[in-house]
Amino acid sequence: MRFKALRLVLAVVLNVVLPATLAWTCVWIASSHKVDGRPHSLVEEPDKYGPVTLRLKLPGTAGEIPEPLLVIGRPGRAALVYIRLLKQARAKVGVEFWGQAAFESSDFGLPAADAVIEVTCWLPGFFPREGDLYWGQLSPRIQAIRRSGYQIAVNGVVRLSGPVSYEQPKHEPFYFGKNPLGGSLVSDRFTGTMISMRQPD
Repeated sequence: MRFKALRLVLAVVLNVVLPATLAWTCVWIASSHKVDGRPHSLVEEPDKYGPVTLRLKLPGTAGEIPEPLLVIGRPGRAALVYIRLLKQARAKVGVEFWGQAAFESSDFGLPAADAVIEVTCWLPGFFPREGDLYWGQLSPRIQAIRRSGYQIAVNGVVRLSGPVSYEQPKHEPFYFGKNPLGGSLVSDRFTGTMISMRQPD
């Protein structure tokens, strides 16, 4: 009789309690990555200027679709930096200026399909208008260059750069590894892991 009761308790634990606990844990983990129902980002309302450097771990897969690394702006007026993961540990990086154009690099090799890499981005939206106190003694020419171009470097090597005229209000929201704004090119999330973000002090 005692053995039958023990078997019944064990069956309840394995078939009811354990699955319910696992389901609750999954829901808690998923909800912990949202803030007020919105996708979590490392910096929602930035108060700094300058290039942004992301440290991330690649997923080890090759989906060959543009996955978001950094999105700055609002629907209809946003710049979206992405990575396209290719086979044989290769990739392309790109940037879409919503409503204007998208630019993409040539493909390049990665240390490994699941490597940890650094991506540094310069976009017009990361800098104030010419003449702002932020620029200090930098010449008007350098100020204009920073405000009228984009550049993306991977592990210190510039992979994409060019001129662009794209005005955005200062200190627009940033999103890292997620694209909550939509659009037609960049997918909704990065399938790897975003480790850190930094901007100059």
